[in-house]
Amino acid sequence: MKNLVLIIPILLTMPTYATTMCAKNDTVAVVLDPTIGASGYANNNSLGTWNVTFPYGYISGISACINSNHGKTTGGWVENLTDVNPDGIERTVIGSERYGTHCWCKVTHPVASRWVYRNTYGSGSACANSCSSCGYAVQSNENMRVGLFGSISN
Repeated sequence: MKNLVLIIPILLTMPTYATTMCAKNDTVAVVLDPTIGASGYANNNSLGTWNVTFPYGYISGISACINSNHGKTTGGWVENLTDVNPDGIERTVIGSERYGTHCWCKVTHPVASRWVYRNTYGSGSACANSCSSCGYAVQSNENMRVGLFGSISN
């Protein structure tokens, strides 16, 4: 009986851990976990698009080769990415830019991320020929997944 009297207060005061998530009706919630690697990727260089297959689903995105890394390293993201194009005009980056040496990637489906810096190529043509393989970087580089998934907001 004494043991029961001691055990009940302990059980009542034990901490419990739970997660609460709110989602609108008729929505799908997906947890994008950057520690989980992908099982495959594909890209379309002419369109500057890419996609990656994860155990929990499929994500796709766009790429851009611009003139600046904006002081970022692999996985670093920028809120509103702009660049000075070859005509000397500063514009918002929208994807498929192919004139610079700095490769940027962005998730577009099922959610939108910020632009995340991938790497620098030796020339603009090398970047234009390879940047759309952002999917490979997402598959193989956890820093890229952390940057892309961590920059997603409502």
